[in-house]
Amino acid sequence: MTNKNMPNGLPVLNLSSIPKMLFPNGFELLPTVTEIFELEFAYYESKTLTKEELIKRGAYFESIDGIETVHSKICKETSKALFENRSRSTVSYFVNGVYSTGYATHGLFPYRGKFHPQMIKALMNIMGIKEGETVLDPMCGSGTLNVEAALIGINSIGIDKNPFACFMSKVKLESLNLCLELLNDLSKDPKEKLNEFLKTKLVKDELLFADDEETKVKRLFLLAFLDAMGYARRTTKSINQLFPQVLSRYIKQVKSFLIVSRRLNLKLGEGNIDVGDARDLSMIKDASVDGVITSPPYSFAIDYAENDRPQLEYLGLNVDTLKNEMIGLTGKSRKEKLQKYFEDMNNVMSEISRVLKLGKFAVIIIGSNDIQTGGIRLENKIKEFGSMHGLNLVREIRKPIKGIRNTMHEEFVLIFRKEV
Repeated sequence: MTNKNMPNGLPVLNLSSIPKMLFPNGFELLPTVTEIFELEFAYYESKTLTKEELIKRGAYFESIDGIETVHSKICKETSKALFENRSRSTVSYFVNGVYSTGYATHGLFPYRGKFHPQMIKALMNIMGIKEGETVLDPMCGSGTLNVEAALIGINSIGIDKNPFACFMSKVKLESLNLCLELLNDLSKDPKEKLNEFLKTKLVKDELLFADDEETKVKRLFLLAFLDAMGYARRTTKSINQLFPQVLSRYIKQVKSFLIVSRRLNLKLGEGNIDVGDARDLSMIKDASVDGVITSPPYSFAIDYAENDRPQLEYLGLNVDTLKNEMIGLTGKSRKEKLQKYFEDMNNVMSEISRVLKLGKFAVIIIGSNDIQTGGIRLENKIKEFGSMHGLNLVREIRKPIKGIRNTMHEEFVLIFRKEV
């Protein structure tokens, strides 16, 4: 706080002084922590975790009493291969997001509407989820929650209606624990892998579902191929040119994590990814999970099925049939789409409440595109549904959205506690 006063008599707040006001001596934030919402999450972490726990699993701190955090070490070891020889905007994204989005296996396959990984780690800490407990994301998308849970020893369940999203999540999760020597051995001939994937659009079941170590490595290569396929649609380069580049980035990224994971002796949590429906979680028992974190579609803001059409078709799936089954993609008029969306989300909130243990927390991250919804605020409807199903809103945090301010300025982190 400075002595200089504003015209209305209020003192000018020096943002750089806030950490000293919030945290004890010896608590050093990561250099990228500059947003108010990040300071808020860091503050909650500092009040929830012990110093030892902050070092082991904290999301926003670089060091505690001079001891560097595990999160900082993992992020600093992230391979630069993800942004080598890429556009200026891509380089900027990964450099600026070194502590927040691009570490471990999060940088594999760009996916629209994905979680902010660092924030998800902080949320699990704030929710008090302990090692060995289980957290659920019933609309897991690209598997961000599952990867973050594994990194801090928490078990996870990921469910999504989109089979390609499930495949991507599975690959990102299991790549945290690949055999480094086998990865090196199988990476020698990318041209052979490319020819194998080009032979047929329908992948054999063994490659999708088998769990031996060699198949897991091949699944990583397949994800790189599907990534290159997406790039080929947007550039003049052929997939023959792109696949070796993308595969090289994937391999370097995964290897950099596997090396630091061994050095830090990380004990990863287990995860399970399944194709399913958030409106019907009958495969999960009543009151059996220790936390839920999810981000539903923001009504019909993104057509995820169309976005993934090349990958879904390669996997032998009917995209139009899938669209008719996904939340946010059914209905013709805006009124009809919103009505169906709210019916679906009411069912989702009911299921979340059913599977969540009493006294535990569920977090819903959602934003409203007022142009598409005609001014209807989605977060208000989610709060209403939560109240209907025994989920009491205990905290609401606003998070600014960068890059698409012409449509959405912010999203809301809604923290519910199951009361009945």
